[in-house]
Amino acid sequence: MRFYFIFLLLVSFLLSHHVYAQNKTKDSVITIKYGVYIKQMVPDFKDGKFHAEFYWWAIFENDTLNPNNPSNDEIMNFEYVNGFECTAESFKNEIQEVQHLPGNIHYYTGFHQGDFYFNPDYKMYPLDVQKLSICIENSLLEKSKLKFIVDTSSYTQSKQDSNFWGLSFDMLEQKNSVYKIFKTKINLEDGKYQTNFGDPEFDPITYYSRITTNVFIDRSFAPYIAKLIIPLMIILLLVYVVFYLPAEKIDIAAGLTVTSLLSAIAFQLSISGEIPEIGYIIYIDKIFYTCYFLIAMSMVQSIVTFYMDRSGDPVQIKRAIQIDFIFRFLFPIIFLLSLFIFAH
Repeated sequence: MRFYFIFLLLVSFLLSHHVYAQNKTKDSVITIKYGVYIKQMVPDFKDGKFHAEFYWWAIFENDTLNPNNPSNDEIMNFEYVNGFECTAESFKNEIQEVQHLPGNIHYYTGFHQGDFYFNPDYKMYPLDVQKLSICIENSLLEKSKLKFIVDTSSYTQSKQDSNFWGLSFDMLEQKNSVYKIFKTKINLEDGKYQTNFGDPEFDPITYYSRITTNVFIDRSFAPYIAKLIIPLMIILLLVYVVFYLPAEKIDIAAGLTVTSLLSAIAFQLSISGEIPEIGYIIYIDKIFYTCYFLIAMSMVQSIVTFYMDRSGDPVQIKRAIQIDFIFRFLFPIIFLLSLFIFAH
């Protein structure tokens, strides 16, 4: 009976120790409430960078007297994942204010001014939507020791629309003819590193907590109409005149179509110079290809109707007139359909 009692005590001790160890591990994870207030973002689409100016803050609980806990310097060893020429040391230089509050609560705030990388997606250019991201992580403490959470209370207290969390009033109100902001999204994710960086004591695969503030922008529609569609319609209008010319005016028709073709090619080259070299076909390319097809189709139509009219056969002459009539409707329909179909 005595051995049975000792056995129960031993099992109880082991179980309680296991639960304590689990709770201790759980409690040892530093949770950081992080937020930003973005004053300005200026994208450079050609170089794939954007300039940003914003305030940031971090709030966390840490007993600095406990030797098992990381120091505040280790906790605040942040770095911008997609920052241009940014290091952990440069992040520390941004700190403007530090407060150590009751209950081992620590508050840090700072201001950043610099450039960030982003990957522009031009598949729907100039109807493209771009994502500008500001991503940070701790470069020393893994996810098992430190994690980020969104400081939602700071955003909700201002009663700001959740679609625009982290954006200043001036930024939302600015009138920019190139692009406009339509929403923000804050993501919590993990940075995966499949290396031990040459240190045999490191795990071959490690995870670091990240928090990313994404700002989604698209281009204003009015400049797109003025700079692209109207010039293209003028070029196509010259070609459209071909369908109203007498069939025997083949020289005028050829001059109009060739001039329009050269103008369209030159216009496409000038548009392509506004974006970097890319390895895929974008929306505006498809519109230009449609224009080339329409111009080529009008050239073929002019040659066919010329020879039909030249034959002197009344039936052929009548068919040439009917072809002109059909193309007067078919030509604009194909162009307008291409604008709509390629946009989806």
